[in-house]
Amino acid sequence: MNVVAIAVASAVLIAACGGAGSGPAAPTQTPVAKASAANTPYSPPVPAATSDMSGRYGDSYGYSTPEPKSGPAGPLQLVASAKLGTVLAAGNGMTLYTNRNDTSTASACTGACASIWPPLRTTTGTPAAPSGLKGTLGTITWSDGTVQVVLNGMPLYRYTGDATSGDANGDGIDGIWAAAKN
Repeated sequence: MNVVAIAVASAVLIAACGGAGSGPAAPTQTPVAKASAANTPYSPPVPAATSDMSGRYGDSYGYSTPEPKSGPAGPLQLVASAKLGTVLAAGNGMTLYTNRNDTSTASACTGACASIWPPLRTTTGTPAAPSGLKGTLGTITWSDGTVQVVLNGMPLYRYTGDATSGDANGDGIDGIWAAAKN
């Protein structure tokens, strides 16, 4: 072998092995914490803040499900939907829906359903009707004490599949969900 080839090979081996004084020190492993007292409950670590995911949940569920919109941030309103015309919306402009399987004494949407179709709840009584609303707003108190807003006696819900004001993506789902049209 020639001298140049040996020098290059030696330099590559030294760099690959992290030769003395070359580059940053190798990272050390963090020791695993020992279990504390036997009766101390496990607290999972708080996840680090993530970058903007455009209003979507992280992938901990693997679904890229839209983040549920908050409840009404202001008075209810009527908004234009490209698909349906004018619909009743929460204060944040998100379309409200009814479930035809609901009754005045029982919601057909509980548990996992309510995480996709959050009920429109209130703590301040019946919200004011927006000007031009064709229907009557009211409230219903469920057995757990929560108060849900109703339109013509039908409980109102939001839909997590709507992303912007005027979306009505939940209308017609499973043949039981309907946008609260005006």
